[in-house]
Amino acid sequence: MTLDSRLRLALIAALLGAYLLVYVPEPHSSDGQALLAVGATFLRRGSPDMNVNAHIDWGLPPLARMGQTGVDGARYAKKGPTPSLIMLPLIAAAEVLPWLTTRAAALLFNPLVTALTAALLFTLIRRLGYRPAVALITALIYGLATTALVYTQTLFGEPLAALLILAALLSLHRWTASRSQRDLIVGGIGLALLVGVNTIYALVAPVAAIYVAAVSRRPLRSILPPLVALAAPLIVGLGLLALYNVARFGDPLTSGYNFAEGEGFTTPLGFGLYGLLIGPYRGLLWYSPVVILALPGWLMLRRHISAFAWLILALIGLQILAFAMWWSWHGGVTWGPRFLIPALPLIAVCIAPLIALAVRRRALLIPVLALTALSCGVQILGALYSYLPYIGVLYAHYSAADFASAAANFAPQVYTDPGLSAIAGHWRALATDQPLYPAWLADGVDPLTLGAGLILIIGGVSAGIKRLPRPRLIVPPLIVAALSLAAARHPNPAITALAAALDPPGTVVAATVGVGAGLGDLPTQARVITLHAPIPPDDPLAAPLWDYGRDGTASLWLVTWFGPGAPANWLARDLWASAAFVNERAAADHRALHFDLRPGPPLDHAGGWRFGPITLAGYGVAVEADAVRLTVGWSVESAVAVDYRWFIHLIAADGAIIAQQDRAPQGGYAPTTAWPPGAHVTDRLTFPIPAGADRSGWALRIGWVHPLSGERLAVTAPPDHAGAATAGDGFIRLPAQ
Repeated sequence: MTLDSRLRLALIAALLGAYLLVYVPEPHSSDGQALLAVGATFLRRGSPDMNVNAHIDWGLPPLARMGQTGVDGARYAKKGPTPSLIMLPLIAAAEVLPWLTTRAAALLFNPLVTALTAALLFTLIRRLGYRPAVALITALIYGLATTALVYTQTLFGEPLAALLILAALLSLHRWTASRSQRDLIVGGIGLALLVGVNTIYALVAPVAAIYVAAVSRRPLRSILPPLVALAAPLIVGLGLLALYNVARFGDPLTSGYNFAEGEGFTTPLGFGLYGLLIGPYRGLLWYSPVVILALPGWLMLRRHISAFAWLILALIGLQILAFAMWWSWHGGVTWGPRFLIPALPLIAVCIAPLIALAVRRRALLIPVLALTALSCGVQILGALYSYLPYIGVLYAHYSAADFASAAANFAPQVYTDPGLSAIAGHWRALATDQPLYPAWLADGVDPLTLGAGLILIIGGVSAGIKRLPRPRLIVPPLIVAALSLAAARHPNPAITALAAALDPPGTVVAATVGVGAGLGDLPTQARVITLHAPIPPDDPLAAPLWDYGRDGTASLWLVTWFGPGAPANWLARDLWASAAFVNERAAADHRALHFDLRPGPPLDHAGGWRFGPITLAGYGVAVEADAVRLTVGWSVESAVAVDYRWFIHLIAADGAIIAQQDRAPQGGYAPTTAWPPGAHVTDRLTFPIPAGADRSGWALRIGWVHPLSGERLAVTAPPDHAGAATAGDGFIRLPAQ
């Protein structure tokens, strides 16, 4: 094993160990929840929708929502599909391994991506001619002393963009030496995947093409083949993105972003540059002070490899300029300048020359070490505490009215006062003993997660200093075991209870935020849709999703925290009025109501039986292989003064109850006191039955009772009764056929 291969492997292991020490087992950003929802739903059902986390869009202005309603009524994420697709192996692992949950497994994605980015950075710096120690130190600075460390706790797509843009850059450098079109094709694939993270990265392609043309120094005819090799994968990628948009929104240019609502490049450039680079709210120099070393480092790099140095500078500058003008230049609720994460490995390349000089001139070590230590300290503060509480403090005390304005989201002092930065906020959290964020510290010390991280760090260091024999055989299994151990043991009790309750499987509509993004952990291939609650019936986000959820399904579970007959629960009211009720289960402080959405049997059996003031107007029965389905029609001639309840029992020949429902009409949404004279009310119900059961002699026992006393109402047969029904003590018995 070569020295470089051993150091790369050691670097990956050590960084992954460090990232496990700050690992968080669930995404807390709406971006991450949307990306995970797309991946999980695509794997389970072949649909790239984000319905399982659709609830995250409620309460947000259109430009800040993660999704948009597609042509079929489902909710689709505006984020590019590349991160969701690349994290599929982790989601698949959670589907197969019972000790992993979907979210905990997926949260290993950015630790792996960031460690691989550091390894790729090591490779590039070595190719630039620097010593292994310089490449290793620079990669460690990127992995531990920049905001890349904090973003390993998230599911944002920017860490993957950093890996892809660095991969494209490495391919371009390889091509500079090899002039092989294969290297350009690899670079083009990297660019295509990069555009699949965010289409704004399509701006990288012209810069790369200019570099290829400038380095070639050939006539135009000779330049075209390498440019085609670079562009071909990108063109294919853009074509696939266009088809993806057509499938979701019916338009190749509609990706889900709400440009009509102001989601675009609307920030004044000067303010955006200030905010991204030097402002204390999100400025790069505050959150990663070590990048200061890149300024003199780039000048040294330019003297060493001029054209490549200019390429790096152009790519860094392009990202800064583009996102400085983006309406949400700050990246939303995040730690530091989120949109500059992809520029960090390129900035790290510029630091390498100064590291090489500091190794030779010890006087430079003091500022290098000081800035590196300061940057590491900032990242530790960012990783120890969730950034959500402090952002909540800022919104509570300094929020401004204009959400869409770059400079008016907060009061002006937030953008200028270092004491109001998240860095200061997390320092105060440290001083006041606030709850810690990493998984191994969140609920007391977890020795297994701590041990997994430390073992990887020790294994990585041992491999790096040649104390570990055959690292290629030992380190990869060690990484797999440690990652699996860290992501295990994070079940959500509420989701576990719901998973047990939602049987048999069917479409799940959760009208609640009580279980949040946890529904993504449900081990089901059925549709799972989340809605906010309470919401009005004409809610523009809910209406199409509600129609989509009921379309094309026979079995639907409504998960709700509303009690029976709650007026605000219009979803339940609609189902009780149009679908057959099957059963109800309690789970996680919620009610799970199961409905059969198939058309019920017609009211083709005559009624006429009277239960006090209520008449059985007619009924229909359908006996099937796995269920007995009923439609029952009631009527009254005059107003009713009491909210009576009915019971319908499916009984065997000996009178034993096989299945039963005892309830108010339409689940309480049609109380008998609300029936006007001459009213007709229909109830639908389904009794599941065991397959192969002997159904001979089965019958239906029907009656009405007083809600307080439980006394059965007297039964009166119709005047012309000559059917098979018989009357008992306050009930009738009808054949179940």
